[in-house]
Amino acid sequence: MVQVGERSTRERILEVAEAFFGERGYDGTKLQLIAQNVGIQKASLFHYFPSKEHLYRAVLQRGLGESEETTLRIFESQASPLEKVRAAIDAYVDMVAARPARTKILLRQSIEDAPGVYQQVAEPQRLLNLVVGFVVDGQRTQVFAPIDPVALVLGIGGMVVFFFTSAPVLAPVWCGDTSSKGFVNRVKRHVIDVVERCLTVGMAARPAAAVGDA
Repeated sequence: MVQVGERSTRERILEVAEAFFGERGYDGTKLQLIAQNVGIQKASLFHYFPSKEHLYRAVLQRGLGESEETTLRIFESQASPLEKVRAAIDAYVDMVAARPARTKILLRQSIEDAPGVYQQVAEPQRLLNLVVGFVVDGQRTQVFAPIDPVALVLGIGGMVVFFFTSAPVLAPVWCGDTSSKGFVNRVKRHVIDVVERCLTVGMAARPAAAVGDA
């Protein structure tokens, strides 16, 4: 059984590794630096992760696992389908805003600036299937419009990531401080508006929920 102290150290390793992998990439991240920032010896790090690749895989799985857990909790709630969509987008935007290193890791992975570990991790496909399945179920019951569910889900992810990565470079004045609550809420409103239009096109109009107005 893993002791409390060991679990705490393991989580700290993952936190530090996530930050380094996001900022420096896989090749630019040195295990010695991770160990130093955690406050342990490099040899002790191998007690938790047998290799750098294993650590990288664990970082990926941790982030995706948290996303899946949050999404499942929302989809299993008693809210209406559109309320679940709004809640899922709200939670996703918050996660991207709060954990920028995770987004950078995935971006690096997409341009092959990382090992091919991502293709060996089951969580990405499982998370995609979860959200796509939710949309498909809504289409079967005619709650959602007949739009390509995979393209829609991928588009949502890409749109949110763009707002926090490329948009500040292309439109710095419009974006302002991307870490501010105001910007985060603005992104939520824009993304929810686009997604609701896609899911309800040609269907009865439904009132949109206000985001961040409280």
